[in-house]
Amino acid sequence: MQLTTVNTLSDSTQGSGQHDKLREATRQLVGSVFYGTLLKNMRASSLRGEIGHGGRGEEVFGAQLDGVLAERAGMATRGGLADHLYKHLEHQQKLINQLRQAKEASAVR
Repeated sequence: MQLTTVNTLSDSTQGSGQHDKLREATRQLVGSVFYGTLLKNMRASSLRGEIGHGGRGEEVFGAQLDGVLAERAGMATRGGLADHLYKHLEHQQKLINQLRQAKEASAVR
């Protein structure tokens, strides 16, 4: 899994490119942290049956499969946890930018 680094959003001049990067990063984060943990715990569960068990191959490659599934689930969600986290981070970034602008304005005086 490859995580995207996101620079701080300075203002609207950087446009939607930074917003898109932030949205992608939050989806990757939700995918790896939330869905990845969920799948890992499900795989470790004692609720296994004889039907549907993939044998040794599933045991060996199960973690890789969980990683891919978690990443895809994080990218596929719309209006879920990733979008709520994105909105929160975007709001925080706007507040940070306002504080920086106020600081710069007071330093100029």
